[in-house]
Amino acid sequence: MDFEQLRAFYTLAQTKNFTKAAEILHLVQSTVTMRIKQLEEKVGKPLFVRDKRSVEITQAGLTLLPYAERILQLSHEALNEVASLHPHEDYLSVGSLNSIWTSILEPILKEYHFRYPSIALSTKTGRSSDVIQYLLDNVIQIGIVYVPPSLPNFDVIPTWEDEVVLVCDPKSTFAETNTVDASELRHLPILYMSWGPPFNEWIRQTLPRNYVPRLNVDKAELAIDLVKEGLGVSLLTRSTVKADLAAGTLKELIITGNKPPKRSAYIVLPRDKKNKPSVEKWLGLMKEFGYHT
Repeated sequence: MDFEQLRAFYTLAQTKNFTKAAEILHLVQSTVTMRIKQLEEKVGKPLFVRDKRSVEITQAGLTLLPYAERILQLSHEALNEVASLHPHEDYLSVGSLNSIWTSILEPILKEYHFRYPSIALSTKTGRSSDVIQYLLDNVIQIGIVYVPPSLPNFDVIPTWEDEVVLVCDPKSTFAETNTVDASELRHLPILYMSWGPPFNEWIRQTLPRNYVPRLNVDKAELAIDLVKEGLGVSLLTRSTVKADLAAGTLKELIITGNKPPKRSAYIVLPRDKKNKPSVEKWLGLMKEFGYHT
């Protein structure tokens, strides 16, 4: 497909106005209209319904939209990757979850940056599924995730295990005790964060079937902030709360009885990229920091 036609389509889908789309693209309106018409001829279906007052995207347009967005994003990424090579000898892009970057990978990233100044380095952040898609799209060369994919032509390497621990605000009434039996978790105000399988299975076994958390969060940093403000307790990975536990801004409550399973992390990389010098250097540095590669 023609990139300019896709760009016109994507912009019109966002603005729903030919005049605004033309202004954003720095084109005359007739050019935008022509590009949309040419794209509609290629796909064989109308992408927009037009009248004098509005422009609405059709079902065919809605189907095409995420693909157009991805194609344009990949084009942008490709140009950035090529541009980043000058004046560098090589490049590396690593993708992972926000919590892993913050608690595990940040010191490795800093050391890599200082040790290998001739390599252009970039990062991508998202959920495990996002990181896998970045790998499939060749946007990144290394992904580090909690959910191991099953993909042909990719190596999946278990690299570390992380405990899930129960934490509270040291000033809260919960801090008066040092241990909590797993069977008593149902009585606590849990700021719930899902850590995926097998953690979710442990939760189903530990808490009542009809249990619904009062507050469900999807970001570890947010859970930590809310715990510090005294809203409740939370089950978080030890690496995420390590600094706060050491500083005394959070307190660990030891879980007795049926303990939560450990959280495993995995390095995922294409087999044909494994011997790339920039990739080898990253894996070697992770090993220096004590992680299996």
